[in-house]
Amino acid sequence: MASTLDEGTTDTSWTLVVAMANNGVIGRGNTLPWHLRSDLQRFKQMTMGHCLLMGRKTYESIGRPLPGRQTIVLTRSMQDPEVPHLNLARQLDDVSALVQAGRKVMVVGGAELYRTALGRCQTIWLTRVLADIQGDTVFPELDWEAWDLQSAEEIDAGPQDDWQTRFEIWKRKSNIARVQQDP
Repeated sequence: MASTLDEGTTDTSWTLVVAMANNGVIGRGNTLPWHLRSDLQRFKQMTMGHCLLMGRKTYESIGRPLPGRQTIVLTRSMQDPEVPHLNLARQLDDVSALVQAGRKVMVVGGAELYRTALGRCQTIWLTRVLADIQGDTVFPELDWEAWDLQSAEEIDAGPQDDWQTRFEIWKRKSNIARVQQDP
């Protein structure tokens, strides 16, 4: 079932990238409910040159493929807009065949895609927004006991950040990903 993306990288080595408030909120009104310039800069640096996998609503909120990265949108309804560096996948199992050589898959949202793709992810890059924030979209339930915290870095709020954050890297305890099937 696992296919090779590039040497040493299989479709089960995806990375989930998320910013989440203390209360689990990840979005409000199809956008981020905060402004964190330092986190956006880290996101750009860490994802540059890789493949961003996102749902249709996340893509529509961004409005375009991000420069220097391949974008794959998982969607059942969006028509192919023939935009450079943008591919559409109808099912999660279609993603690996679309990933360009040498790129790693970064799952960047939204909530439904996180829920669906989590079983293929071995790493979570989590920005914890150190506040309870109102929103209408929350991160799916996750058994944190199945994950090991590898590192955590406290980041003071800069002049263009709404809140202080903590950047955490989590690795799955088991080397075998629990692949979830598309609904």
